Amino acid sequence: MADKTLYDLLEVSNTASVESIRAAYERLSAKLDAANTGNADARIQSEAIKDAFFTLSNAEKRAQYDRKLEQRSVAAISQVQVIEPFWTLPKMIVMGVVVLSLGGFYYKHQQTQARLEAEKVIAAAKAKEAEEKAKAEAEADRIALQREREQKSDERRRYYEQQSAVRQYQGESRTSGVYNRSMSNAEQQAAQRAESTRRNEESRAASASRQQLARDRAELCRMEYERYGRSISC
Repeated sequence: MADKTLYDLLEVSNTASVESIRAAYERLSAKLDAANTGNADARIQSEAIKDAFFTLSNAEKRAQYDRKLEQRSVAAISQVQVIEPFWTLPKMIVMGVVVLSLGGFYYKHQQTQARLEAEKVIAAAKAKEAEEKAKAEAEADRIALQREREQKSDERRRYYEQQSAVRQYQGESRTSGVYNRSMSNAEQQAAQRAESTRRNEESRAASASRQQLARDRAELCRMEYERYGRSISC
Protein backbone atom coordinates (compact mmCIF):
# COMPACT_ATOMS: atom_id res chain seq x y z
CA MET A 1 0.00 0.00 0.00
CA ALA A 2 3.00 2.30 0.50
CA ASP A 3 3.52 2.44 -3.29
CA LYS A 4 -0.10 3.29 -4.04
CA THR A 5 -1.21 6.88 -4.63
CA LEU A 6 -4.39 8.46 -3.27
CA TYR A 7 -5.95 7.99 -6.68
CA ASP A 8 -5.14 4.29 -6.49
CA LEU A 9 -6.78 4.05 -3.06
CA LEU A 10 -9.99 5.56 -4.39
CA GLU A 11 -9.70 3.55 -7.63
CA VAL A 12 -9.93 6.65 -9.87
CA SER A 13 -7.62 8.30 -12.38
CA ASN A 14 -5.58 11.40 -11.63
CA THR A 15 -7.90 13.39 -13.94
CA ALA A 16 -11.15 12.37 -12.20
CA SER A 17 -13.58 15.10 -11.24
CA VAL A 18 -14.60 15.93 -7.70
CA GLU A 19 -17.94 14.19 -8.25
CA SER A 20 -16.23 11.02 -9.42
CA ILE A 21 -13.92 11.13 -6.41
CA ARG A 22 -16.84 11.58 -4.04
CA ALA A 23 -18.81 8.75 -5.65
CA ALA A 24 -15.81 6.43 -5.42
CA TYR A 25 -15.31 7.31 -1.77
CA GLU A 26 -18.94 6.64 -0.90
CA ARG A 27 -18.90 3.34 -2.76
CA LEU A 28 -15.73 2.09 -1.09
CA SER A 29 -16.78 3.26 2.36
CA ALA A 30 -20.10 1.48 2.10
CA LYS A 31 -18.38 -1.66 0.89
CA LEU A 32 -15.88 -1.70 3.75
CA ASP A 33 -18.53 -0.89 6.36
CA ALA A 34 -20.79 -3.67 5.15
CA ALA A 35 -18.22 -6.44 4.64
CA ASN A 36 -15.59 -5.83 7.35
CA THR A 37 -17.39 -4.56 10.43
CA GLY A 38 -15.10 -4.89 13.47
CA ASN A 39 -12.05 -5.76 11.35
CA ALA A 40 -8.92 -3.77 12.28
CA ASP A 41 -7.51 -3.92 8.73
CA ALA A 42 -10.81 -2.67 7.37
CA ARG A 43 -10.73 0.27 9.72
CA ILE A 44 -7.21 1.15 8.68
CA GLN A 45 -8.20 0.94 5.00
CA SER A 46 -11.31 3.02 5.69
CA GLU A 47 -9.19 5.74 7.34
CA ALA A 48 -6.82 5.76 4.38
CA ILE A 49 -9.70 6.13 1.93
CA LYS A 50 -11.12 8.96 4.03
CA ASP A 51 -7.79 10.81 4.05
CA ALA A 52 -7.50 10.33 0.30
CA PHE A 53 -11.00 11.75 -0.24
CA PHE A 54 -10.39 14.80 1.96
CA THR A 55 -7.14 15.54 0.13
CA LEU A 56 -8.41 15.03 -3.43
CA SER A 57 -11.78 16.72 -2.88
CA ASN A 58 -9.98 19.90 -1.84
CA ALA A 59 -8.65 21.71 -4.90
CA GLU A 60 -5.67 23.31 -3.13
CA LYS A 61 -4.59 20.12 -1.35
CA ARG A 62 -5.06 18.14 -4.57
CA ALA A 63 -2.85 20.57 -6.47
CA GLN A 64 -0.11 20.26 -3.83
CA TYR A 65 -0.42 16.49 -3.89
CA ASP A 66 -0.21 16.41 -7.70
CA ARG A 67 2.99 18.48 -7.56
CA LYS A 68 4.46 16.01 -5.07
CA LEU A 69 3.57 13.13 -7.36
CA GLU A 70 5.20 14.87 -10.28
CA GLN A 71 8.36 15.61 -8.29
CA ARG A 72 8.52 12.03 -7.09
CA SER A 73 8.21 10.75 -10.65
CA VAL A 74 10.98 13.07 -11.85
CA ALA A 75 13.24 11.94 -8.95
CA ALA A 76 12.53 8.30 -9.71
CA ILE A 77 13.40 8.81 -13.37
CA SER A 78 16.64 10.63 -12.46
CA GLN A 79 17.65 7.78 -10.20
CA VAL A 80 17.45 5.24 -12.99
CA GLN A 81 21.01 4.21 -13.88
CA VAL A 82 22.16 2.88 -17.16
CA ILE A 83 23.42 -0.65 -16.58
CA GLU A 84 26.55 -1.29 -18.57
CA PRO A 85 27.24 -4.77 -19.89
CA PHE A 86 29.65 -6.79 -17.73
CA TRP A 87 32.01 -7.81 -20.54
CA THR A 88 33.22 -4.45 -21.71
CA LEU A 89 36.24 -4.13 -24.01
CA PRO A 90 38.69 -3.13 -21.23
CA LYS A 91 37.56 -6.04 -19.09
CA MET A 92 37.94 -8.43 -22.00
CA ILE A 93 41.47 -7.12 -22.66
CA VAL A 94 42.43 -7.52 -19.00
CA MET A 95 40.92 -11.00 -18.91
CA GLY A 96 42.84 -11.95 -22.06
CA VAL A 97 46.11 -10.76 -20.51
CA VAL A 98 45.38 -12.73 -17.34
CA VAL A 99 44.55 -15.89 -19.31
CA LEU A 100 47.73 -15.58 -21.38
CA SER A 101 49.82 -15.02 -18.25
CA LEU A 102 48.30 -18.05 -16.53
CA GLY A 103 48.79 -20.13 -19.66
CA GLY A 104 52.45 -19.10 -19.87
CA PHE A 105 52.97 -19.87 -16.21
CA TYR A 106 51.35 -23.28 -16.56
CA TYR A 107 53.43 -24.11 -19.65
CA LYS A 108 56.62 -23.05 -17.87
CA HIS A 109 55.63 -25.09 -14.83
CA GLN A 110 55.05 -28.17 -17.01
CA GLN A 111 58.44 -27.70 -18.68
CA THR A 112 60.12 -27.41 -15.27
CA GLN A 113 58.40 -30.56 -14.06
CA ALA A 114 59.44 -32.46 -17.19
CA ARG A 115 63.04 -31.28 -16.78
CA LEU A 116 63.09 -32.35 -13.13
CA GLU A 117 61.69 -35.77 -14.03
CA ALA A 118 64.34 -36.20 -16.73
CA GLU A 119 67.08 -35.19 -14.27
CA LYS A 120 65.75 -37.72 -11.75
CA VAL A 121 65.84 -40.48 -14.36
CA ILE A 122 69.39 -39.55 -15.39
CA ALA A 123 70.54 -39.37 -11.76
CA ALA A 124 69.00 -42.78 -11.03
CA ALA A 125 70.71 -44.26 -14.09
CA LYS A 126 74.07 -42.78 -13.05
CA ALA A 127 73.64 -44.05 -9.50
CA LYS A 128 72.82 -47.52 -10.78
CA GLU A 129 75.83 -47.42 -13.11
CA ALA A 130 78.11 -46.33 -10.24
CA GLU A 131 76.74 -49.12 -8.07
CA GLU A 132 77.34 -51.70 -10.77
CA LYS A 133 80.85 -50.35 -11.29
CA ALA A 134 81.55 -50.51 -7.56
CA LYS A 135 80.28 -54.09 -7.46
CA ALA A 136 82.51 -55.02 -10.39
CA GLU A 137 85.53 -53.39 -8.75
CA ALA A 138 84.80 -55.12 -5.45
CA GLU A 139 84.44 -58.44 -7.23
CA ALA A 140 87.73 -57.86 -9.02
CA ASP A 141 89.42 -56.98 -5.72
CA ARG A 142 87.93 -60.06 -4.10
CA ILE A 143 89.16 -62.29 -6.92
CA ALA A 144 92.64 -60.72 -6.79
CA LEU A 145 92.80 -61.16 -3.03
CA GLN A 146 91.58 -64.73 -3.36
CA ARG A 147 94.25 -65.48 -5.97
CA GLU A 148 96.92 -63.90 -3.80
CA ARG A 149 95.76 -65.96 -0.83
CA GLU A 150 95.77 -69.14 -2.95
CA GLN A 151 99.24 -68.30 -4.24
CA LYS A 152 100.56 -67.86 -0.70
CA SER A 153 98.84 -71.09 0.32
CA ASP A 154 100.51 -72.91 -2.60
CA GLU A 155 103.89 -71.48 -1.65
CA ARG A 156 103.46 -72.61 1.96
CA ARG A 157 102.29 -76.04 0.79
CA ARG A 158 105.35 -76.44 -1.44
CA TYR A 159 107.59 -75.34 1.43
CA TYR A 160 106.04 -77.87 3.78
CA GLU A 161 106.34 -80.57 1.12
CA GLN A 162 110.04 -79.79 0.71
CA GLN A 163 110.56 -79.80 4.45
CA SER A 164 108.66 -83.05 4.72
CA ALA A 165 110.83 -84.62 2.02
CA VAL A 166 113.96 -83.48 3.83
CA ARG A 167 112.67 -84.83 7.14
CA GLN A 168 111.69 -88.10 5.53
CA TYR A 169 115.17 -88.46 4.05
CA GLN A 170 116.74 -87.67 7.38
CA GLY A 171 114.45 -90.11 9.11
CA GLU A 172 115.28 -92.85 6.69
CA SER A 173 118.97 -92.14 7.19
CA ARG A 174 118.59 -92.27 10.95
CA THR A 175 116.74 -95.54 10.83
CA SER A 176 119.46 -97.23 8.85
CA GLY A 177 121.72 -99.59 10.81
CA VAL A 178 124.90 -97.87 9.78
CA TYR A 179 123.70 -94.46 10.87
CA ASN A 180 122.45 -95.80 14.18
CA ARG A 181 125.63 -97.73 14.92
CA SER A 182 127.88 -94.84 14.07
CA MET A 183 125.76 -92.23 15.90
CA SER A 184 126.83 -91.51 19.46
CA ASN A 185 124.46 -90.82 22.28
CA ALA A 186 125.19 -87.12 22.11
CA GLU A 187 124.38 -87.03 18.42
CA GLN A 188 121.14 -88.92 19.00
CA GLN A 189 120.10 -86.42 21.63
CA ALA A 190 120.98 -83.55 19.29
CA ALA A 191 118.92 -85.21 16.57
CA GLN A 192 115.98 -85.57 18.95
CA ARG A 193 116.23 -81.89 19.91
CA ALA A 194 116.37 -80.95 16.26
CA GLU A 195 113.27 -83.04 15.58
CA SER A 196 111.44 -81.41 18.47
CA THR A 197 112.47 -77.97 17.22
CA ARG A 198 111.30 -78.87 13.73
CA ARG A 199 107.92 -79.97 15.03
CA ASN A 200 107.56 -76.76 17.01
CA GLU A 201 108.42 -74.73 13.94
CA GLU A 202 105.89 -76.63 11.88
CA SER A 203 103.24 -76.01 14.53
CA ARG A 204 104.07 -72.31 14.63
CA ALA A 205 104.07 -72.11 10.84
CA ALA A 206 100.67 -73.82 10.65
CA SER A 207 99.29 -71.43 13.29
CA ALA A 208 100.72 -68.43 11.45
CA SER A 209 99.18 -69.70 8.22
CA ARG A 210 95.76 -69.98 9.85
CA GLN A 211 96.10 -66.50 11.31
CA GLN A 212 97.10 -65.08 7.93
CA LEU A 213 94.08 -66.72 6.28
CA ALA A 214 91.82 -65.22 8.96
CA ARG A 215 93.36 -61.76 8.39
CA ASP A 216 92.92 -62.08 4.62
CA ARG A 217 89.27 -63.06 5.05
CA ALA A 218 88.66 -60.17 7.47
CA GLU A 219 90.26 -57.72 5.02
CA LEU A 220 88.07 -59.03 2.19
CA CYS A 221 84.95 -58.65 4.33
CA ARG A 222 85.97 -55.09 5.25
CA MET A 223 86.45 -54.11 1.60
CA GLU A 224 83.06 -55.56 0.65
CA TYR A 225 81.34 -53.76 3.52
CA GLU A 226 82.90 -50.40 2.52
CA ARG A 227 81.75 -50.79 -1.08
CA TYR A 228 78.34 -52.46 -0.67
CA GLY A 229 77.36 -51.69 2.89
CA ARG A 230 77.31 -55.42 3.63
CA SER A 231 79.68 -58.40 3.49
CA ILE A 232 79.21 -60.85 0.63
CA SER A 233 81.89 -63.47 1.26
CA CYS A 234 81.60 -63.55 5.06
